[in-house]
Parts: sequence; structure tokens; C-alpha cells
Amino acid sequence: MPLIDVMISVCGKPFQTSLALMSLERECGRHIDKIYFVEENTKSQNIDAGSHEWVLDQLKDKIVHFVPTRWNYCFPLEADKLADTDYRHSVRYQYGWEMSDKDHVLVIHNDVYFHGDVVAAMLDNIGDSICLGHVGQCWYCPAAFAGKCASDRHLEYRPDFDELNRLYKTTRAPEGYNTRAYFKPTWDDRFVRQPWPLPECRVNEWCALVALHKARKLTVPHGRVVPFGAIIGVGKQIQDVSCQWFREMHHRGQVCRNFDIYKYMHHDVPPTGQATLITKDRYADKELEALERLKAEFGFVAQG
Repeated sequence: MPLIDVMISVCGKPFQTSLALMSLERECGRHIDKIYFVEENTKSQNIDAGSHEWVLDQLKDKIVHFVPTRWNYCFPLEADKLADTDYRHSVRYQYGWEMSDKDHVLVIHNDVYFHGDVVAAMLDNIGDSICLGHVGQCWYCPAAFAGKCASDRHLEYRPDFDELNRLYKTTRAPEGYNTRAYFKPTWDDRFVRQPWPLPECRVNEWCALVALHKARKLTVPHGRVVPFGAIIGVGKQIQDVSCQWFREMHHRGQVCRNFDIYKYMHHDVPPTGQATLITKDRYADKELEALERLKAEFGFVAQG
């Protein structure tokens, strides 16, 4: 089985990051060559997000550690800056995307936990797809709430714009869920011209296998498709990471497919990563939980 590279974008969460990478190495390490560890440059804004020294040392034979010159956080893509290498490499996952020479790369979050060989399973199942993983932010999508679409049916349900508009304006989200109001103040023309794939369709990037030998030539800087990690501003809303990449790839005849990653790993669904990052008590609880697992499973000993 050919080796892959891993791409991870890291902002804080040092214990969760360590657990993500150590559990990945334990379960899938024989398939992995390099790990492109891109640490977001929070220090450029005088924010100390913690030290990753322990895991960088533990996996030093595989990790390529890179800190972009700027911190892009969750800001929408500035497409007119994509010719600037420094700017482009501040977009999530893009540095590893451009540096890797592998046919396939695994994109992961820094708040996941692996308990099975997800890499072998995904390589066995990707076939001719350009990306494999959990498809769709269905927890935001009115088509999912209405029972018209699901992760395994995103290729089948293709509404015209009038139907998409009706769905967003008339479908009530279940209690505890919500939709992004893409129609306020008005729909972005990209959805009017081409309503499919739906706005919340993507391969969720907490565990996604990309056929880089196909995607590389189509994606910036070699092609015209936006970076995989780009967040796109649409009116007063955003399209989340990889949504626009997903749309543009399907418009070019490529296919992303759904795969049950949760047989092999854990990530909260709906995701809680951003809420955890900005909520002090929740952040501390998740870090403590990860620390206890690191001690129990990987012999972590605090330094100093």
C-alpha cells in the first residue's frame, strides 16, 4: 500500500493535538510518510496558544513544522492575494498541499481521536473519487431537515434555484439546530447560477482523504479551483472550509464520496471545535480529558 502524507492545521489545543497525532500514528503510522504540521501564527497577534514541543519531538522523524507569516484564523479568502505565496500558505492545509509529493493526503483536525486504521480503509475505498470522507454539514442544511438529502445522497438531490430558495426560506430547523441564512440580504450569484452542490456540501475536513494526484493540478496555484482550506464570504454569511472547493470540483466532473470514518475515529458531530476554542471552561475540560488519555495510552509525562 503506498505511503500518504498528513495535513493538520493547529491553533492551540496542545494536548488534543498531541492525542490526535499520537493515536493516528499508533493506528496508521505504517502508511504515513510526512505530517505537515502547520501551526497558525497566533503570536503575530500577541496570542500565546500553547506549546506543541512534546508531540513535535515524539514524531520528529515525520513532522514538517511550518508557521505561516500571518494568521488567517477564520477570515474569508482574499482571492486577489492567492498569487502571494506567503498569503496562500496561510490558508488552512495549503502549505502541505503544495509541498506533498504523494498521490493521496489525509487532512485531519487537531481534536480527533483514532481507534482504527482509517487510512487503509479509505485507500481501499476511494476508487476514482477525488475525495473521501464524511460528506455534508447536514446539521445546517434545510434539505437534510426536509428529508430530501443526506450524506449518501448528495449526488442525487439537485434542486434548481427556486427550490433551493424555498427550502431555505420555509424549512424550520429542528430544535437545537439552525441554518445559515444565505438568502440574507440576498443570495450570492454563485448559488443562483449553480445551486448544486448545496451550500453546506463538503467533505468534512476532520478526516478526509484527498486524491492529490488528481486535485493538485486543478487547485490553486496550478489550477483555478480555490484552496481546499478556503473559507468563502457570501454576503453576511460564510461558506465553511472546503465547501467551495467541493462545489468547484463537482462542477468539473470530479466526485467526492461519503465514507463512514467513525468506525475508525472520533470527532464530535455536529462539530464543537470552534466553540471549544473560544469557550474557556470547555477548552480546559477537553484539554484535561486529552491529557489523561495521553498519560494512560502514550506515557505522557509533564515537563518541568
